[in-house]
Amino acid sequence: MATKSEQILREKEIEGIKFSLYGKMFVFGLLTIVTFFVAQTLFELFTISAIAILLNIVLYILSKFLKQGKFVAFVGLFCVVIDLFIVTVLPFIWYNAVGGELQVPRTYLIKTYIHFIIAGTLIMNAFSIQPMYPMLYALGVVISQAGILVYAQQDPRFVTTENFKEAVLGPAAHVNNYITSMAIIGVLGFFLAYLTYRVRRTVLSAVTNEVKMNQLTRYFSPNVVDELDQAGEDFFKPGGKESTVAVLFCDIANFTQISESLGPEKTMALLSEYHNFMLDIVFQNHGTLDKFIGDGMMVTFGTPTTSPDDATNSVKAGIAMLQALAEWNQKRELKGEQAIAIRIGIHFGSVIVGNVGVEKRLEYTVIGDTVNAASRLEALGKELKRNFLISRELFDQIRSELKQNLKIKTLGTLSLRGKTKTTEIIGIEVPT
Repeated sequence: MATKSEQILREKEIEGIKFSLYGKMFVFGLLTIVTFFVAQTLFELFTISAIAILLNIVLYILSKFLKQGKFVAFVGLFCVVIDLFIVTVLPFIWYNAVGGELQVPRTYLIKTYIHFIIAGTLIMNAFSIQPMYPMLYALGVVISQAGILVYAQQDPRFVTTENFKEAVLGPAAHVNNYITSMAIIGVLGFFLAYLTYRVRRTVLSAVTNEVKMNQLTRYFSPNVVDELDQAGEDFFKPGGKESTVAVLFCDIANFTQISESLGPEKTMALLSEYHNFMLDIVFQNHGTLDKFIGDGMMVTFGTPTTSPDDATNSVKAGIAMLQALAEWNQKRELKGEQAIAIRIGIHFGSVIVGNVGVEKRLEYTVIGDTVNAASRLEALGKELKRNFLISRELFDQIRSELKQNLKIKTLGTLSLRGKTKTTEIIGIEVPT
């Protein structure tokens, strides 16, 4: 199965082939129009027009395949074959248009000067960012044009000259110049193939990085992803630093009973929908998902970099989570489904933030007493029958404009389970 990077690169390759196709269609359409004005014989007019119209029909059909993402490699190679056919047949069409074998020496075949057409077509093949196409085209051109030269030289009337003026104005051909031109086309083809290879590698690298950054947005808010994108190598090594952050724990109440009643498939569907809108809220408030813990979430505010609004953002996120849950429950009840209750606990304090593990397997997380306190605050909500508890340490860091709008209740100075240090617990009531 193709990776996301390969899929995106394939899309860019299709875009390049489409550009080449549309370029050919434009050229062939233009060629048909011009032929009506410059054709010297009905044979030339009919032949070039018929070929151009037929090829446009074929190219249109191929473009339909590309839109559906079908036969991409075949279409690309077929375009190369078409190009080779054109540059090989065109000199003979022009040759027959001016009299052909009976009236004109075969010298005319290598005096048609289609090198600009060849070079232009070669460049169009490079837009597919597929090195094989310009390389095969250049190789095919060299072989076909060499074949035309050998065929022309079999004519006893074939005349050569080393004088450029005579070659341009007279009946003679400058063979060395012709060979040099073909050599240049060959070198240009291999150069474009190498350049296309380098561009392809660059695009793949850029696409891979883009995919990685998109994957990171599943875990971090956009501003944090930007921070990670600019981080140096030291950021991605095991180790950490002390920092002061807000840690939020969120858990679904009575989830064991809910999962037993729903069964595995419906439980996973419920969690997927629930986590989807909850994470949106977290990211909108500049939070970072540290981890999922079953039905619960651990979220940090202030990682990887702190800000004066971390405590305020964490409370805003908690309020928005409860309000969004209320709206979701209304929809569930309309469908006859059970309403869901959650508990939130947030603490603010010192943690160690960084990468835990080894270089081959790192987890960016926070550890420390603050994490344990936040977790126990969330669990304490069950005993106190409260769905949103915060610590005094967090409340003191909230901006005054938010404090004025909060409906709070001090629940006393309590000892969190498993801890000797006491912490003042504050309950927040969220209107829903």
